[in-house]
Order: sequence, then C-alpha cells, then structure tokens
Amino acid sequence: MLTTWRATAMGLDLAIVACATLNLTYFLHRLTSRREQAASHRVAALALALLSLGAIMESLLFLASVAAAPPDPPLASVSSWASWTLARAIPLAGTAFISLLILRRVASR
Repeated sequence: MLTTWRATAMGLDLAIVACATLNLTYFLHRLTSRREQAASHRVAALALALLSLGAIMESLLFLASVAAAPPDPPLASVSSWASWTLARAIPLAGTAFISLLILRRVASR
C-alpha cells in the first residue's frame, strides 16, 4: 500500500514538472520575443515564469529526496503519503490548468 501512495505522489510531481516546463518555456518565449507587448503583459509573463520555475524546482527537490531517502523515510506511513499526494494534487491542478490555457492559445493561432 505504501508503495502505491509513494508512486502516486512521485507521479504527481513528474506531471507537475512536465506542465511547469511547458509553462516556463512559453512564458520565457513571451518575454524574449521581439513583439511589442504592454509592460503589464511582460510583468505578468515574468511572474508566471518564476512561478513555473519554482514549481519545477520544488517537484525536483521532492523527487530527489525520495530517491535518496532511506528505506524508512520520514513520510513512511500511508497517511503521510496520502496527505502528501493530496497536497501535491493542488499544484498539479494549477500548473495543468495553465498548460491547458497555453495549449489552447497556441492551437488557436
């Protein structure tokens, strides 16, 4: 049972990394493109790029800590992993929603 929760939590963080990488790439492209953009749009792109970078780093740190953890890590109980999984579902929902908005915008061009 613990292995299932651990794998689920790791899967959520891998999905967060994938979505946040897409988001970061898009927002960095928006920042570096030569198109005329309003200053407020550039500031918003920078804020969202930083948020995406933070999500990537947070998830990679979690994945690295799980990989380096001893057989009985601090989150060794099923309830701890279940709580962690539920807590990671919220950032995944946010990054995935932003990714869907980006993909919709790119597809409409």
